[in-house]
Amino acid sequence: MRKLLSFLCMLVMLTAFCGVAGAAERQPLKVAQFPLIVQSSWLEPGLEVTDDLERQIDRALHVPLNGTLHRVEYLPEKDCLAAWDEAAAESSSRKVKDRAKAIADKLGADLVVIPIVNDYVQYTTMSWHWDRDIILHSYVSLELVVYDRATDKAVDKKASRFYDDDYSTTGTASYLAREAMTDLIQQVNLRGYIWNRPDADSKADGSADKQASAGDGQTTVKK
Repeated sequence: MRKLLSFLCMLVMLTAFCGVAGAAERQPLKVAQFPLIVQSSWLEPGLEVTDDLERQIDRALHVPLNGTLHRVEYLPEKDCLAAWDEAAAESSSRKVKDRAKAIADKLGADLVVIPIVNDYVQYTTMSWHWDRDIILHSYVSLELVVYDRATDKAVDKKASRFYDDDYSTTGTASYLAREAMTDLIQQVNLRGYIWNRPDADSKADGSADKQASAGDGQTTVKK
């Protein structure tokens, strides 16, 4: 039994060593993960909601033991925002998708991830019914832009949610925004950009284009 345990321990250590050695030979993936960009002209999500939405992106891009494996290098936020300003000043297009490649070039990034809040609305009115219930009106529209240097493609997905009914915590703009962000992360297969990277051979034969299909889309759900 002791020999078996010793063998298993050695096997685990050897596997870990090989993983670290392989990571040392491989250049880390440079990821430009932007903070939440708010473009809503109505309301802005509060700090707690903003943090929650950014944490959803964090979890999708998280690499366990990255400090040891060095699989990903997360570029500084200030550098990302500086590249954003430069690309915006140089581009005639108002679409973030059209600037994503330029941002990647300025940062030397392999992957650019930009979460955006385009609309964030919430207000209440009184019902005309005899019970005079409070009616909640909420609408959110989120966007997620991802540029991948491996395929030289930018994906731009949108998701929106609205609610018009008796007041409910599941109808608040904050709740709808979290739902929409979850939808976007799944739509673009954000985790796949980290774990399903095309290797050199797949790039050469063109099969890299198969990673995470790109395209504009919108999902609207009424509660």
